[in-house]
Amino acid sequence: MTKALWAGLDVGVETTSLCVVDAAGTPLHECVCRTDLKEVVSQLRFLRRRRRARVGIEAGSGTALARGLRNLGYSVDIYETRQLSKFLRVRRNKTDATDARGIADAGRIGAFISKVYLKDIECQRLQSWLTIRRHIIRQRVSATNLLCRQIEYYGGRVSRPNNLTRLRGAVRDELKKVFGTSTSEAAAELKFLLSVCEHLMVHEYETDSRLRRLAKSNDLCRRFMTIPGVGPICALSFYATVGEPGRFTRSSDVGPYLGLTPQVHESGLTSRKGHISKMGNSATRCLLVQSANLFMRHSQPDCTLRRWVEQLERRRSRGAARVALARKLATIMIAMWRSGEAYQPTWIAIPY
Repeated sequence: MTKALWAGLDVGVETTSLCVVDAAGTPLHECVCRTDLKEVVSQLRFLRRRRRARVGIEAGSGTALARGLRNLGYSVDIYETRQLSKFLRVRRNKTDATDARGIADAGRIGAFISKVYLKDIECQRLQSWLTIRRHIIRQRVSATNLLCRQIEYYGGRVSRPNNLTRLRGAVRDELKKVFGTSTSEAAAELKFLLSVCEHLMVHEYETDSRLRRLAKSNDLCRRFMTIPGVGPICALSFYATVGEPGRFTRSSDVGPYLGLTPQVHESGLTSRKGHISKMGNSATRCLLVQSANLFMRHSQPDCTLRRWVEQLERRRSRGAARVALARKLATIMIAMWRSGEAYQPTWIAIPY
């Protein structure tokens, strides 16, 4: 019988701690090496030909290393960070070496810690692109608000700076009104801040244009956008977050994956439902809720799904109904992905 071995990698920025244990939990090999694929492979080379040897890595910084090891033929498991951290907290001392041994023990003990799906490089690049876009928007909003507030301190006022032309013209008019033709340091700093806002707005506009073209060129995203309220950013974000629909046993499983289902607390005779779990990708979850709001605005009044949301809204609340609709939209999109069909709304007969 082939001897089973488990390796745990605690991946850091500079170094990686490694531990290999057997079925009894006895450490067979422990070391610290640089966080480099070649260095790690040189320490794990004796595991490559073992069919019952698995490598465990915590999700996050070790994603690139996990992808490289899989490409070289190693069996790699990526563990969910929150659950794994609770398991590692059992040990008295927290060091990189004990974390590596704890990760190896997590793989040896069993599958009570959830494993993370490793997306392909295309989905990872798209998700990085969308993440950078969100941060650019936050920086643009922050810089624009700062610029408007600083002008207000000098007695000026800039209202509705929601596009580049309006912002540039309004700020220059207010600066001229407040400072005149003087070249003060405050005016120079505000002009520099205006140039920063303009640069961020231009880059945001170009990014959105490229993302719209990408969504239109993707057949799956085009079908997603046939759903009222689902735009190119929501379609691309959902595509990058899910990656592979076959990893969900049922289409409805995507709701808990995105944190759109309520948490349940049971203890003795007490059983109650709380707020949604908010697990998974928060950006995709927020985009689905926004799409749910737009769905109620753009869908036909005799649509069955819209009538269902309106009934739920009367029983519960507007917010709960929108979250439930977002969960429904995610389920519909997964079903469309699996079947290859376009969105087909169902209609109800309205009496005249």
